[in-house]
Amino acid sequence: MMLDLSLAHALRDLASRRSILVGVDFDGTLAPLVDDPMAARPVTGSLDLLAELAELPDVSVAVVSGRALDTLDTLTGARPPVVLIGSHGAESSRDQRLPDEEATRRLAELDQAVAPILTEHPGVRLERKPTSLVLHTRGLESDPAGRALAAGAEVAQRQEGVIVTPGKDVLELAVTEAGKGPALLRLAEEEGAEAVLYLGDDVTDERAFATLRSQDVTVRVGPGDTVADHRVEDEQGVLEVLTEVLRLRTGG
Repeated sequence: MMLDLSLAHALRDLASRRSILVGVDFDGTLAPLVDDPMAARPVTGSLDLLAELAELPDVSVAVVSGRALDTLDTLTGARPPVVLIGSHGAESSRDQRLPDEEATRRLAELDQAVAPILTEHPGVRLERKPTSLVLHTRGLESDPAGRALAAGAEVAQRQEGVIVTPGKDVLELAVTEAGKGPALLRLAEEEGAEAVLYLGDDVTDERAFATLRSQDVTVRVGPGDTVADHRVEDEQGVLEVLTEVLRLRTGG
């Protein structure tokens, strides 16, 4: 696969800046989507590329995911200087703050309200994060999956201040507001990065694309409507983008 001309030019401009941040989503971007979320594995070579980039002068690297931080750590095995940002920006390996008492109380109430969905819709899986719950329906037929996700959305409407984020066969119900885009911009500011490269494939990644700035480079992975500036077909295309950035920054 060859990078299209516009993306190649954008990466060249990005790499020419003094300091950059490379951000990559996990599921559907570094790792192919699978029915069992804990069976997801990064494509061969992807974490090695990120580690190489992170060791370069004036290059910061982050894996940004909806996964809880501890799960993201387990699945990637990534170590500093690679930064892990979990729970759609609510958690960071740089600053592992605990949720406050109010958020903890509201999450417990939400957990009780969601519990009947698991009984009424067999096969739905519930993932618990520090400030959110996620209903997973991957692997189910479309009709029962749709009913389960609709039931989750109805529960959220009845609960105080729940933020609903749909995704590919998932529905996240959060008691605090975060975002991948703001998390990337905060990290860029901390690192002094002049521009950000971000690659992702889902709804929350689209929100990040919309949040990033004109000097940043946004890349949608796979099909679907997008506000990103560029697109690659799949995880192998992500590898090609990362390889090109490494080549440009090392003069290879």
